Amino acid sequence: MQPILEIENLKAGYGSKVILNDVSFKVMPGEIRVILGGSGCGKSTLLNNILQLEKPLAGNISLFGNKIDARTPIPDELRKRTGVLFQGGALLTSLTVAQNAALPLKRHRPDLPEDIVKAIVAENLEKVHLLHAYHKYPSELSGGMRKRAALARALALNPELLFCDEPSAGLDPITSRSLDELLLELRDNLKISVVIVTHELDSIKTICDKFIFLKNGYVLLDASLEEGLNSKIPEIKEFFNRENNETQTGNNYFNFNFL
Repeated sequence: MQPILEIENLKAGYGSKVILNDVSFKVMPGEIRVILGGSGCGKSTLLNNILQLEKPLAGNISLFGNKIDARTPIPDELRKRTGVLFQGGALLTSLTVAQNAALPLKRHRPDLPEDIVKAIVAENLEKVHLLHAYHKYPSELSGGMRKRAALARALALNPELLFCDEPSAGLDPITSRSLDELLLELRDNLKISVVIVTHELDSIKTICDKFIFLKNGYVLLDASLEEGLNSKIPEIKEFFNRENNETQTGNNYFNFNFL
């Protein structure tokens, strides 16, 4: 089976400072792949370089079987087959939920009749259980609803690969669990692959199929969740056995070319 995404020897940094060096991993169809590591290890940097929100220093990306130099812009026909859920949702506050969810269609499918756009938006809002908020503005939504509205927008072009940057950030435990279950539901129903950056233990244990763990700019471990939970590597063992401070305190858990 061909990987839906393959990263080879990716190098990333800022100026003369190298953050990531020789990072390689694959994402298979239908897989939820999680990017893990300690604070400041480069998780979001890796995601931003894969999405080319930041320019990689070296490496290759194979997307849907198409291999390109990581420094070469991803062709639009491939980019449109992906969706992105940004950490803060990145909703435009002056637009309604429906208008936000329609943005990728307006940008990439300007030929679509308005009634078709509305039908697609309604269908995607239904998929994330948010159809009742069709005419609401972001300021009228809870944190979890804003994440789901942003997720509906990410699904606008019927992507095969979904990227999520800290989807549970800022959510209470119940809402976070609900979002995890929604991502699993979407993966199963839509047959999509998902790449997620997160540090939330509860989410990781709920949604992860495989993960990479970053340390000092390199991949310390590329493994399944079960292998990670049973790992004897000190850093991995400490990560999975750490106290979930977010749960204890009750806080458990750009670039608009991708809209």
